[in-house]
Amino acid sequence: MTVFIVIYLLALCCYFKTRTSGNIKARAINKYLMATMYLVFAIVVFFKRYDFASYQTLLMAALILAWLGDIFLVFDFGRGGDFFLAGNICFVLYEQIVLVDRGGYGFRDFAWTYIVAAVMLAFVIFASGRWPDKIKMGKMRWPMTFYLSSIFMHGITGLALMLMMPGTNYSLMGLGSFLFMVSDIDLNLYRYVFNNNKWLVRFNSLTYFTGLLLIVISTAL
Repeated sequence: MTVFIVIYLLALCCYFKTRTSGNIKARAINKYLMATMYLVFAIVVFFKRYDFASYQTLLMAALILAWLGDIFLVFDFGRGGDFFLAGNICFVLYEQIVLVDRGGYGFRDFAWTYIVAAVMLAFVIFASGRWPDKIKMGKMRWPMTFYLSSIFMHGITGLALMLMMPGTNYSLMGLGSFLFMVSDIDLNLYRYVFNNNKWLVRFNSLTYFTGLLLIVISTAL
């Protein structure tokens, strides 16, 4: 695991450069390397530790969809977003099952996650409609709002894992999910508010790939 983490982080450091270099081929190779690394790591752990019929398969589906999102996003933002949307739904379902099955909680105990996500989404809808000259979503306003509903639920459910199952590997997974959400919020700020800000896009890469790293590591603990 240590060797995997070191190589992965070195690749991430390289991605800070290739992501903003303008060289699409170098960026794609670098990104595909990291995406394939986290997926292969998760697959190896899955076949060593879990049964195919378990709900852990739902997490594997989420990671495969995230991997497909990474593959397509470089060249097709819309198609990549579709895969991430489906992946977010799988992540949310898996983490809610964990809260019930491993945490012993009922739905009422984490119903607040829906409220928080709804408030966040309402703010996006209000702000994008109130200040369209500053939040330049244009025709992507409603598709992105729909996508953000899934990532908000994913990230806030991750927050629930951190708060309700502290000290467990699921808490680490929750942190990874929360960082995943932060990365997407940052990406939207980069695309629709602060264009051409290299530090924002690097922060997006940092939070996203660190989040995925924490999620897959949590499965091995």
